[in-house]
Amino acid sequence: MILSEYQKKAYRAIPDHRDHADEISHWSIGLAEEAGEVLNVIKHHLYGGEELNKEELIKEAGDVMWYLSALCTTCGIDLGSAAQLNLEKLLYRFPDEFDNERSKERHELEKKFSETDKYREIMRKAVSYDSSVNRM
Repeated sequence: MILSEYQKKAYRAIPDHRDHADEISHWSIGLAEEAGEVLNVIKHHLYGGEELNKEELIKEAGDVMWYLSALCTTCGIDLGSAAQLNLEKLLYRFPDEFDNERSKERHELEKKFSETDKYREIMRKAVSYDSSVNRM
């Protein structure tokens, strides 16, 4: 599924909020909470001696995506473009494969990447997201 399509479909399950700050707060807190639930699954596997519960991990990963999607929508950011920007940044940083030396230079490489046409093109698309079309 394309992330932008997911974002539009997932926003139908969004409750009303008092204001923009209330909504951003709700999604940010929920995102942190769900990320903690992912960690709980991993903790039980690594430190509790349990087999990795992939079913629970899948459900919690979906919840993380839902909160992240809601936060991006509320802020007028296209989730698909955010994912594309992240991938392009990683490809810029590691053009062939992971490299420890380039990893150490990641901040400088990210600054250089932010000066490219590719970065500007994706960023333009990401922030021009129309969140008003999402309540289906």
